[in-house]
Amino acid sequence: MRYKKILLIIFPLTFFAVGFLTLNNYGINWDEPVHYIRGQAFLRFFMTGKKDYSGLPGIEYSDNLNSRRSIYQFDSKGTNYLSFNEFVTNPGSHPPLNGIIASFFNYIFYQQLGILGDIDSYHLFVLAVSSLLVFLVFFFTREEYGLFAGIISFLSLSLYPLFFGESHFNIKDPVEASFYGWTIYSFYKGIVGKSSRWIITSSIFAGLALGTKFNIFFAFVTILFWMIILKWKELRSFKWPFSKRLTTSLAAYPFIVFIIFFISYPNLWQDPIRELSYVFSYYKEIGYGIVYQPSSYITFFGLNTYPIQAVFYTTPLITLLLSSIGVLWALTKGFHEKNKTALIIFLWFIIPIVRVSFPNMGIYGGVRQIMEYIPAMAMLSGIGGYYIVRQFSNLTIKQFIKIVILILFIPITLKIISVHPNENVYLNPLIGGLKGAREKGFPDWGVTLGSPYKQGVDWMNAHAEKNARLTLVKGLLQNIPPNALRRDILFGDIYYSGASKKGEYLMEVNDYRFESDVLSEKREYIKTLHPAYEIKVDDVPILIIWKNE
Repeated sequence: MRYKKILLIIFPLTFFAVGFLTLNNYGINWDEPVHYIRGQAFLRFFMTGKKDYSGLPGIEYSDNLNSRRSIYQFDSKGTNYLSFNEFVTNPGSHPPLNGIIASFFNYIFYQQLGILGDIDSYHLFVLAVSSLLVFLVFFFTREEYGLFAGIISFLSLSLYPLFFGESHFNIKDPVEASFYGWTIYSFYKGIVGKSSRWIITSSIFAGLALGTKFNIFFAFVTILFWMIILKWKELRSFKWPFSKRLTTSLAAYPFIVFIIFFISYPNLWQDPIRELSYVFSYYKEIGYGIVYQPSSYITFFGLNTYPIQAVFYTTPLITLLLSSIGVLWALTKGFHEKNKTALIIFLWFIIPIVRVSFPNMGIYGGVRQIMEYIPAMAMLSGIGGYYIVRQFSNLTIKQFIKIVILILFIPITLKIISVHPNENVYLNPLIGGLKGAREKGFPDWGVTLGSPYKQGVDWMNAHAEKNARLTLVKGLLQNIPPNALRRDILFGDIYYSGASKKGEYLMEVNDYRFESDVLSEKREYIKTLHPAYEIKVDDVPILIIWKNE
């Protein structure tokens, strides 16, 4: 039994170690800079009471301890632009807690200790929280369905390309998925174990999740449905199913959540009701009333089939197979389980997908915005593996089936290695990979969040001539951190020379939006140039560099 406890440490640490060793292979995503600039401004205020960076050295790119300062500790140069005052008066956006904690990681591991680079220290937070989710998935499944199910769940989550890739650099979605998962698990433990401590723990994780994204509200829907099923006999008889102590912790739950949210969000301090209305309006604006996919994806009653198709095509085949069997187990056996464990996992999986499939609900950029379904899907895979093995009584056959299932994870492992570090553009063979998705015009194919810019920068640093000039075709300059390029390389929009052909380099990520854009003058011009360098996945270029000469 001791080795099982050792595995609890080894598996998550393996995921973390692999992630840590490959952390520098990924770039920033295009949403990150504003999160870190705001996070640093708020962290500075929390730590010092200052609303600016007075007293800090200027931004330098050396490793001298006295000059280490993040590029996202943004000097406002006498104005309120991107300062603390600007952020607290700028209504309507994602909450800031994830950016604040990531900035604290930067403060410790870059500014103070100097053991990680500026960008990597922010990303360490994302990786650490993602590793906690890996631990949870393995532990929860092993606890309920045995070691083999736990191992399958671990493999399904760790080798889920979207999760593996973006656990290195996506500041919102893997973080939210982890806090979301811990919220549900802690609540489950609190109810089935009649533990007020677990309920309080759940409320803390829910507060962290709410401080990151509002997706957490749908975890409460999962919990509510599960509790109704679990306590149906008592509720049908109009009996309150919880002890006085547990009831007290449940009553305290929303207050703990809001306190964490309120403290971490300075915008709320002056007028909470007004500012909350701004945030709800923001989420409504980007997530309701806009359908981002073509009408061919809209079916009866206005239901959007894109989310389920995206899940279907971005999931490795072995995980798709095992999780389907896990769903079958949940729907046929789950109601007979004492704690209805498979049902809460099934609800955890299906509710995020269903809610963006409803009429007028918007989702774009793939399914990363509902990444909280992935850990539940991984656990359903573990249950599916458990269910398959249960069908055989002979011990030798059981062991053989287990080995076969484990071997079936080898292809996705090799695929992740082959496309590294661009795992988040993976599409499975059912659609023909990324190439098939491109040919079929599947919405959002090739969306990388801008991480491949890092690979383009590495190529420029290694191959561009001295004093080379670089511009982006369509992307924002913030997509390449100013300390990433060689000092002599000049970078900016002003270096684009067009038909004058002055020898500058042009770089851009390539996805469905870029290829369909015919309005950009640069976009039209580069059609006349030959690529100097390309990064390809499934023979599809996802980043291209041209030399304008």
